[in-house]
Amino acid sequence: MTDPRSELAFATDRIRALLQTLERLAAGDTGTSLDISPAHDELDAIAFGINVLADELRWAHARITESERVKADELRERALRQSDANFATAFHSNPCAMTITRLSDGRFQDVNQSFEHQTGFRRDEVIGRTVEEFGLWIDPDDLAALTTRMLDGGQLNNLEVRFRTKSGAPATCVYSADIIRFGGEPCVLAVGLDITERKHSEIQAAKLREEMAHLGRVTMLDALTGSLAHELNQPLTAVMANAEAALRFMAADPPRLGDLRETLDEIVSANKRAGEVVRRMRTLLKKSGTLYEAVEVNGTVREVLKLLQSNALGRRIVVDVELASDLEPILGDRIQIQQVVINLLLNAFDAVQDREAANRRVCLRTVRRDSTAVIEVSDLGPGLHDDALARIFEPFYTTKPDGLGLGLSICRAIVGAHGGLLDATRNPGTGLTFSASFPLNGTMTAGAQPASRARLQEQQ
Repeated sequence: MTDPRSELAFATDRIRALLQTLERLAAGDTGTSLDISPAHDELDAIAFGINVLADELRWAHARITESERVKADELRERALRQSDANFATAFHSNPCAMTITRLSDGRFQDVNQSFEHQTGFRRDEVIGRTVEEFGLWIDPDDLAALTTRMLDGGQLNNLEVRFRTKSGAPATCVYSADIIRFGGEPCVLAVGLDITERKHSEIQAAKLREEMAHLGRVTMLDALTGSLAHELNQPLTAVMANAEAALRFMAADPPRLGDLRETLDEIVSANKRAGEVVRRMRTLLKKSGTLYEAVEVNGTVREVLKLLQSNALGRRIVVDVELASDLEPILGDRIQIQQVVINLLLNAFDAVQDREAANRRVCLRTVRRDSTAVIEVSDLGPGLHDDALARIFEPFYTTKPDGLGLGLSICRAIVGAHGGLLDATRNPGTGLTFSASFPLNGTMTAGAQPASRARLQEQQ
């Protein structure tokens, strides 16, 4: 006789299994199923129905999965077609010249209309050919360098290169490139922005700046005429006096050869001093293009001090000089940098020349600040009101009765062309400080303190 309790436990377990299977089916587990017991009772009928439902769910899930895969493939294919269409639109309508060349042999696969417009070469003239075959680059080394860098890094950004149009005219572009896959193989997608007109404008602006700088130097030397004449007169007077003494020594009986030799040495020395003054004048008056080279700042400042020494002494102005130690060179035009220093010093002299003796002082210093070399000129003059200080660098603005208003604007243009900045600030007490900062040509250390001090004493 069957134990009722065993039958109840068996039925309970089967019901629990039915419920768990239904939960798994509801959770999406279509792989689950129930075993049919030997009893073949009502619970087995329910289990059979659940298994049929699981089969139906598995079939539906498979159909849905397949449908989703097909739909995903269609969406992906549609997205790829749309992406290709967008790329083609962007490529052919781009205002920059664009090209696609095969990485393996450098042959053109496609070019856009901007390339045709900028170079003059038609699309059918370049497809399948290399740049060497129709001589696009002016300098073949440019192509070799570009190829090497692409193979090494796979990307180029904003390189300035020169090319030749179909008519033979030289042109300049900013060139960028990256590697893409095109037609199933690696290719180089290149973009070139034509900057020929901009380069031409820059050259014209540089020529105009050089013309204005030369005009500024001529104007400055006109203001220095009196002091330069005085500086020349001293060695020339010495030459004259020594020449007369030499004649007397030769006329003596017997000739005084020892005194004659000493006198001739003095003539040679005075002549060299006069020649140095003339050389400095000729250098400033010389009209030439900008020459960028390594410029030793302190040496450049010292040359200016020699040129302006007579001017300062004639006005009874004291110039304090503080030069930073170990100041590295800057990259610039030595003559133009001297012009800036001369202009700033002459303006400072004008500002203090009518002050009482204690305030007839100007300080010229060089300092290092971060990655720049700074030339500062400070005066103890009356200073400027807010409106004048705000407009002081404007062309043709001047606070002097006989000024042209070009000196400071030319100086700011010169400093700007060197990658620097010319600025003016009020001193805590009285007067102004003009600071011309230039990028250092090399690695710098911490800011230097003034190391050498000198003074051009006023003439009593």
